[in-house]
Amino acid sequence: MNPVEVTITNKGDVNYNVKIVNASPLIIYKPYNYAIMNLVLNQVHVLNNNYAINYAHKMNAKLTYKIKINDRYVRTDGTSLIYIQILYKKKKKQLPLDIAVKSKDFDKKRQRVKSSCNFANDYNLIIEKVLADINTIEINYRLNNEELTLEKFLKDLTQPSLRVSFIAFAEALLKKQLEDKVLRQTTYNAQLGQVSVLKQFKSEVLFSDITHELIDKIRVYLIKTRKYKKASVNGFFKTFKKVLHEANKKGIKTKISFDEIKVTSMKGEMVFLEAAELKKMHSYYQSEFVPEYFKPILLKYLFCCFTGLRYSDVIKLQPENVIGDFLAFTALKTDKLQKIKLNETAKALLDDPVFFKSDFTNEYANRRLKEIASTLSINKKLTFHTSRHTFATQYLINGGQIQHLKHLLAHSKIETTMIYVHEVEANINNEIKNMDNIIG
Repeated sequence: MNPVEVTITNKGDVNYNVKIVNASPLIIYKPYNYAIMNLVLNQVHVLNNNYAINYAHKMNAKLTYKIKINDRYVRTDGTSLIYIQILYKKKKKQLPLDIAVKSKDFDKKRQRVKSSCNFANDYNLIIEKVLADINTIEINYRLNNEELTLEKFLKDLTQPSLRVSFIAFAEALLKKQLEDKVLRQTTYNAQLGQVSVLKQFKSEVLFSDITHELIDKIRVYLIKTRKYKKASVNGFFKTFKKVLHEANKKGIKTKISFDEIKVTSMKGEMVFLEAAELKKMHSYYQSEFVPEYFKPILLKYLFCCFTGLRYSDVIKLQPENVIGDFLAFTALKTDKLQKIKLNETAKALLDDPVFFKSDFTNEYANRRLKEIASTLSINKKLTFHTSRHTFATQYLINGGQIQHLKHLLAHSKIETTMIYVHEVEANINNEIKNMDNIIG
C-alpha cells in the first residue's frame, strides 16, 4: 500500500504534513506542536482506496492575533499587563493573560517576555499555551468545515473545559438552549437534573472517559443505586445522547459516538382508574371524612380525570381561564392555546372555593395520592399523571372518538393518542375472561 500524504495549510507559510502508511500514522511536522499533531491524528481518516475522508478547508476570513503590553497604563509596582489582541472579520477583541511585567522586560517584536524578567520562562509558557490553544481551535474548525465566528472562537479559547469536560459542556449547552428558548424552563430543569445525577455518579466526566464500559457502569448505578425504573433510565440516556450528539457536531471527538448508545423504546405499564375506582374517589372527596390536607389534591386530581389536563397546567389555572362553559389556557408543555368544553362534573369541581387557592408541588401530590389510594383500598400506584390516563381511557370507553381525544389532549401525533386505544382494547380483552366466572 502506498503512503498517503495530507497537507494542512495554516496561516502564513506554516504547513503541517501528515504521512499515513497503512494503519500506522507517521507525523512529519514543523514546527513541533503536539496539541495540533494529536488533533490531526484524530481528524484525518483514510479510506481503503487511500483518499482522505476529510481534509482541511479554508476559513472565509483570516484570524490574526498579537501579544501586546499595555504600557500606557503602569501599575504602582512599575509593571503593565500583557494581553492578546485578536482580529477577525474587522472585529477586535483584547484578552488579558494575567501576566504583568515591566515595559523593559517585554520584547514587542518577538512578543515574548525577556530573560531579564525573573519569571520569563513561566510567563512565556503561558503565552505559548494560549497560542497553541488558538492553533488548535483554528484547525479544529477547518477540519470540521465549521464556520468560525469571533464569538465561537472566544468561547472556545476562554472556556477550554467545554471541549474537555462532558459535564461543563452539558451545563453550558442546556443554559444556552434555555436562553434561546429551545427549551422550556421545566424541560431545562429536568435535563439539568439528569446532569446533576451524572455528577453524583462521578464528579467529573471527560469526553475522553466516554466508552461503552462507562455507559454500562452508569446504567448499573441508575438501576441499583438510584433505583431508577426503565423509563427513567431511558430518559437519562436520551439527555446524555443529546449532549454527546451536540458535542460530536462541534468537532469534539469521543471514543464512541452518540448513536452507539442504545435507548430502547419502552412501553411502561399504564396506570388509570376504572370507573368504579373513580366514583369511589369522587365520593371520598365529597364525604365529611376526607382530611383537609387531602382535599386540595383530590380536587385537582379529579378535575384532571374529567378534563385531561396535566399537572403543570391545572396548577396555574386562574378564574379568568374559565369562560362560560369553556376552559381556555396556554399549555406549558406545548406553548399552544387550548380551549376545551367543561363537562358538568368538572364545572362542579371548579365551584369549590379551595380550587383556585390551593398550590402544591407534583412530588407532594404524588405522596398524598399514594396515601389516598391506600385509604380507599385502590391497589394501584397513583401519580398525578394517572389522572390524564384516566381521562383518556374513560373517554374512549364511554364512546369518545380518537380524533377528538387527540385534540383534547393536544397531541401533535395521532400515534401518541393511539396508545390509549391499545390500552383500552387490551383491557377489554382481559375482561372477556370474566365470562368464565358465570359458570364457576
